[in-house]
Amino acid sequence: MRILVLTTRLFGTPTSGGELCTARLLAVLRDGGHEIVLVGRGDETEAAVWTPHVVSLGGIVGPFDELGRWRSLAAVASALLARRPITVSRQRVPLSAERLAGLLRPCDAVVVDHLQAWPWLRGIRSRPLLLVNHNVESDNYMRQSRAALANGQGHAVGRWVRRYLMRREAHGLRQLELEVLAQAQVLACLSEDDSERLRSFAERARLDVHARLAVLPGYPLAPPVHRRQGTGEALPAVGLLGTWTWAPNREGLRWFLARVWPAIAGRARLVLAGSGLEGLELPAQAQVMGRISQVSDFYGAVDVVAVVSLSGSGVQEKAIEALGTGAAVVATRHALRGLLQDLPPHVRIEDDPARFGQACLEAGRAPCDQATELALQWASGRRDVYTRSVAACLSRLSEADQRQGATDDAELVTTS
Repeated sequence: MRILVLTTRLFGTPTSGGELCTARLLAVLRDGGHEIVLVGRGDETEAAVWTPHVVSLGGIVGPFDELGRWRSLAAVASALLARRPITVSRQRVPLSAERLAGLLRPCDAVVVDHLQAWPWLRGIRSRPLLLVNHNVESDNYMRQSRAALANGQGHAVGRWVRRYLMRREAHGLRQLELEVLAQAQVLACLSEDDSERLRSFAERARLDVHARLAVLPGYPLAPPVHRRQGTGEALPAVGLLGTWTWAPNREGLRWFLARVWPAIAGRARLVLAGSGLEGLELPAQAQVMGRISQVSDFYGAVDVVAVVSLSGSGVQEKAIEALGTGAAVVATRHALRGLLQDLPPHVRIEDDPARFGQACLEAGRAPCDQATELALQWASGRRDVYTRSVAACLSRLSEADQRQGATDDAELVTTS
């Protein structure tokens, strides 16, 4: 098939959870022999590793939390005037209907990567559509609206304004999710829980669902890494990796720093990697790697990977990647949502802060035998299931394209 893929981020090597999810999809489409026309925001040259057919729609839109005060206010004002969610308004692109129609014409189907890219197709429904939903966006923003008042940080007026904006974002994105359910041929989620949640939205809204709901279970892209060889005397290094501007990640890191680390400080070393650590009060002795270009640098610096998540939907991409490396992993149960079946033995699940910390110490000192081999088996099985799931989604699109073609032929005969 010739597939048009619309995405909010063009990239070469994935450096965030969202990019890992996109990279996984592009890799399976490419390896399956499909011709990809990749359209989105970002650098055309970097994205050419996936396909020679790349169209850039401008620069990548950075996180809202990284904007300065005046740019934030301008973004909010623009969204209010346009009557759109802020995250949708910020992703607007100078893509005319004529140009998009020209890109669509030679393609058999369209894959939309990220909910916020869905409005780019409004008014154009000439090809079967698949949306890959990275998480239930409306739920994430509704949780942030509740947290705006609960955390007690900042001025009271500011907390109420944030609550209003987050609720507005949640309601706007909920309407977009319902629109996809009514119009797409397939809506693919990353976990069964997300799929059921979207189905419940449709039932509550008494919506006639057109889309077939599917699940794309993630698999690791990174190969297993050699475990760091300690002397047995050095303190074990506990590492956390993430994009810390994303609210669920930041919440999990705050929990770890406040509830877990104080109990094991002095008996372990802390390694933090990823962007967005500004504004957080970090332990004085923490090793801060910041944004890293090679994820292997992080895994080579730690003895155990801590994956902490207390809220959020979708799946934790960093959990998938960590399990696939063969590294020792300690995670909260929520961090492993969508991954709890057939976990390899080098992962431990703990939700209690004290037990979480103790598990980090034990896992850091006692590596799992055959972890690399078991990680390879786990990753291979996950990739097989993912590949079959993508094939089923594309089959649905192909059937819809054939029905559309038959309808067009019938209309042509009638007109003649």
